[in-house]
Amino acid sequence: MEIIGLTGGIGTGKSTASAFLAERGFAIIDADKIARAVVEPGEPLLKKLEVVFGEGIIKKDGSLDRKGLAAIVFTDKTKRQELDRIMHGTIIRVIDDRLRKLSAESACRAIVIDAPLLFETGLEKKCSQVWVLTADQEIRIQRVCRRDGTTPEEVRARISSQLDDDEKKRRADMVIDNSGSRQALENKLQHMIDQI
Repeated sequence: MEIIGLTGGIGTGKSTASAFLAERGFAIIDADKIARAVVEPGEPLLKKLEVVFGEGIIKKDGSLDRKGLAAIVFTDKTKRQELDRIMHGTIIRVIDDRLRKLSAESACRAIVIDAPLLFETGLEKKCSQVWVLTADQEIRIQRVCRRDGTTPEEVRARISSQLDDDEKKRRADMVIDNSGSRQALENKLQHMIDQI
């Protein structure tokens, strides 16, 4: 079974690309969705995060205050590394489990691991090829500000905390520039699908 690693920095269009690929018969393993699920109220990982980062990261309803946690970790490299260490092991175990199940079913065209930290977590080693989405930084900032209601400064801090785009491009099998329209992205993806 072909396993494609799909990655790129914040605001490059991974979710849009994943949705397009899912419509065309690809099974999507979304690392961000897994990361959200493992910190739902009642999950052991949420309690561990509260112990490490303080009660202030928990909302009154018992859910994780993502913006509060982001404000802590995206301005402090040591705290971000601690968060990554805590989260990555659990997320990778869930991804491994889903890969086993999907490979056994073989009812999909290919499997896509959609992971912003594909290289940072070593997930690229599980992939037969890696596709990296890129986009002009100002376009990325505008997209994320619109989507998340954050400030340009907050987005820049998040971008600077991620692996450099040039390094991602160097390690990619395919680089997809998504600085244009959604249709342009879909055309590029369709061309790549046709090559599989």
